[in-house]
Amino acid sequence: MSGSGPGLSTKVARGVAWAAGAQAVIAIADLLSQVLVIALWIPKADLGIAFGAGAFYTALDYMADLGVTAALIQRDDHTPERVSTVFWFNLLVSGGLFVLLLGLGPLYGWLQGEPTVGWLLVAYGGKLVLQNVYSIPFALLRKELRFSDIAKARVVAHLAESGARIAFAAAGATVWCWVFAALVRAVVFGVIMQARHPFVPRLVFRPREVTEYVRFGARAAASQVLYQLYTSMDVPIILYFFGAAAAGIYTLADQIVLEPVKTIANVVIDVAFPTFARLRNEPRALIEQLIKFTRLNLIAILPFVALILLVIPDFLHAFYRGWKPADLDLAATAARLLCVMGFFRALGFLGPPLLDGVGRPELTLRYMVVATICVPGSFWLGAVVLGDRLGFLSVAVSWAIGYPLAFAALAYLVVRTIGLPIREYVSGTIGIVVSCGLGIAAGFGVAALVPAMAHVPHMIVVGGAALAVTAALLASWQKITPGAIAKSLRG
Repeated sequence: MSGSGPGLSTKVARGVAWAAGAQAVIAIADLLSQVLVIALWIPKADLGIAFGAGAFYTALDYMADLGVTAALIQRDDHTPERVSTVFWFNLLVSGGLFVLLLGLGPLYGWLQGEPTVGWLLVAYGGKLVLQNVYSIPFALLRKELRFSDIAKARVVAHLAESGARIAFAAAGATVWCWVFAALVRAVVFGVIMQARHPFVPRLVFRPREVTEYVRFGARAAASQVLYQLYTSMDVPIILYFFGAAAAGIYTLADQIVLEPVKTIANVVIDVAFPTFARLRNEPRALIEQLIKFTRLNLIAILPFVALILLVIPDFLHAFYRGWKPADLDLAATAARLLCVMGFFRALGFLGPPLLDGVGRPELTLRYMVVATICVPGSFWLGAVVLGDRLGFLSVAVSWAIGYPLAFAALAYLVVRTIGLPIREYVSGTIGIVVSCGLGIAAGFGVAALVPAMAHVPHMIVVGGAALAVTAALLASWQKITPGAIAKSLRG
């Protein structure tokens, strides 16, 4: 059966549905736990310290894997011996990284003037070793497109993480609650993955048999490490230039805007890479699938970003009563600046899994190198040049300078690699962008007309108007209705 046949289309549609359902539950649970712990127990300085280390966690995850499990998904030449060798290779890499963090963690804490930051990194190093329990089963489930099993496991593991975060914060482990909760998630996810796809490595280690895996994976992993670094260096730079309190205020904004955008985008990204890998020899089907995935990303991300842009001041003042109003105003301004990135991120998330899926991870790496120069460089330059006038907001402003440059490089590589017809791509996505833009305009119009009222009613009126206009336009113009979505998911 052709890779683009009905069977694959149905699996992709159902995979998106399962991933969407899982991400919705995860996002709600994560948002509630984050709001609770930050509003009730975490001082702004502790928040800045926690995410001064947390900025590196996901990059460390990819370093510990070196991308060889991605090769398990992309390649079809597996043997039990090769898969076992991949496991032992990952265990050696993650163990070595943990040892390295024992030295580099405290050094980083010293450079930041906050020793706790370094020890948080050391503690996370233990999670890197632990994740080997589930890395192989997780990769094999993705290759088999068993997205329902993955979705269920992720929901349970993330619910456990959210509950653990609240419990640890309430118990007084304020700075440590995030890393402790991550350890809980790793244990729960590992148990479920082993139950759904049991894997016991053989006592065999044949490095030569996985040389190609390592070559492919190392490039893919390097890209992911650079991606996580360039998208996360804003908090460490703010911590260095402006201190823990400023980093905490900015982190509050980041956790409300950019982190949820990543979470929402994972709905499609989890399905995109294995799907693109299946379609890598069918250029026309590949282009059509990219447009479909882009539309899904835009539908999921842009209304959320629009809502945050409109109601963020009300939301912060309504739910973070333990914070000073002036700090909340600064966080709201930072959040609105970060909302500008929502559009580019909605489009840019799909580029790397597409390039990796068609077997061109070196192009993803080129893009990541450009982005790692442009984006953190703009953060640093903004802090130095604009810091005296804007304070830590200079880093939020810098996102709008550095990331569009990186996005342009990614767009060029994608268009050149798959021969993407730009007019067809734009015509397939512009209606969603315009619908959301008109919804934002409606929201601001209502905000200007309604009299002063309490924060929560104001959020409901303004946000409801924006979402209603957006939904009406999507339904009447783009024919995106609940019924149409249900029909597509049934294949």
